[in-house]
Amino acid sequence: MSAPYWGNIDSRRLARAYVALAFAQDVAKGYVKEHGALNPLLSALDMSAKLIEEILEDVLPEEEEVEPQITQIM
Repeated sequence: MSAPYWGNIDSRRLARAYVALAFAQDVAKGYVKEHGALNPLLSALDMSAKLIEEILEDVLPEEEEVEPQITQIM
């Protein structure tokens, strides 16, 4: 079993920023339902989230598929 890759500090900070942005999107969606004039704000948050997601895909390693090990019991 290999140790998990946690990335460097910058990628972890970027991941936390992405989570914070997702929370801001949820809050903004609630306000947009009440005030349609906030649609540009929601669009800007969506675009920012997509950009951060693309950057995270580049910096974080892809998950490796772990093949199940067959153990023989005698």
